[in-house]
Amino acid sequence: MFLNTCIGLIAGHSGDSLTDILKRKGYRVAIVGGVKNEPGMDKADFELVEDLSNYKEIIGFFREHEVNKVIIGTGHHKAILLADVLEKSGIKTNINYSKSLLAKDKIKFKEELIKLEIATPKYLSIDVNKDVSIDEITGKIAIPCVVKSSVDAIQPVKANSVAELKEAIEKVKATNTVVLIEEYIKGNDCTVAVESNGKNIRSLGVTYYCKAKEYRLKGFDGAYSRKMSEDKESEICKIAVEIAKQLGFTGS
Repeated sequence: MFLNTCIGLIAGHSGDSLTDILKRKGYRVAIVGGVKNEPGMDKADFELVEDLSNYKEIIGFFREHEVNKVIIGTGHHKAILLADVLEKSGIKTNINYSKSLLAKDKIKFKEELIKLEIATPKYLSIDVNKDVSIDEITGKIAIPCVVKSSVDAIQPVKANSVAELKEAIEKVKATNTVVLIEEYIKGNDCTVAVESNGKNIRSLGVTYYCKAKEYRLKGFDGAYSRKMSEDKESEICKIAVEIAKQLGFTGS
């Protein structure tokens, strides 16, 4: 047991399960979340509610509880930037900063998938200061389509009409990030976790979680996550492992 060792955790939707795992292993948990009642906060030993860009407060919190290792439990762009600051402060994290930036930049990531000839929805991007006509957009990407911030500055929206498309584009531009407009693919929503130490890579299996449903994302009525056949699970796990291998992702 490691009762005197405290592990830091940057909370996300998996905060509950990550806290449970750490506690079962005998660690104490010091959790940081951007808002009150993030998953896992009710189970952790110590908690801090703080904007993830307030590095001084977060580092001070971890120092107070003698935290030397932090698990980044969310893919939010602020959490990835925080990981870099933590590493430079001597606090180890579970992610590779440069590779995480690649994974988080949706446009660069899609470009890499295309190079690897891995199927990804059609898309186009719009710079913050660039205006593109709706006709030009819909000539390439049909409605309904999905509108995202390239770095997840705000939640994605499914635009089911021209009016919704215009509104979604302006909301992303207001965050001062590149707009990503993506072909809408109707299908089963799931996640494949992959673990890699740079040499050995393995899939941790399929998690049936539908963000659009859980977060009630605008326009995604009818979104679902449903158990697939073992053959289909095996197929998508192999694809996920291949992506991690080809792009050099490490961590989990």
